[in-house]
Amino acid sequence: MRANRRKLYVFIFSFYSWCIISVLLMYFTGSFCAPVRVTVEGFVGDSVVFSCSIPESEIRDKIEEFSAHLRDDEEKIVCDITGGNRTCADQASEYKNRVETFLEDQKKGNFTFKLNVLQKTDARKYHCHITGPSQNHTITELHVK
Repeated sequence: MRANRRKLYVFIFSFYSWCIISVLLMYFTGSFCAPVRVTVEGFVGDSVVFSCSIPESEIRDKIEEFSAHLRDDEEKIVCDITGGNRTCADQASEYKNRVETFLEDQKKGNFTFKLNVLQKTDARKYHCHITGPSQNHTITELHVK
């Protein structure tokens, strides 16, 4: 009976140890990073930049392994960058022909989206998610005057 209890204790200790190690690994690899929160102010007719970045050292000629996705607070597609290429084919109609991206900046870890010809209805929160070997989540609250 004691041998069975001892095996149970060893199993429970091993299981909890594995859980703790897994959580720590996710924390240190960025899986549990809290989103960066930014507030930006723009004016009707002007442009605004949504910046979402990772350290340049993490790109290391692996741009094709990264994707950046910009969504508004209604989950509408503003624009995507996949493997260093802009892919805005499925973007919501209100953002058509208004979004720019910058390839040279992406090679440095800066996945910038520029929204042109601001409208009052653009005032909302936007989520930028970078996925790949490194990850980041930026929430930008846009105020339009």
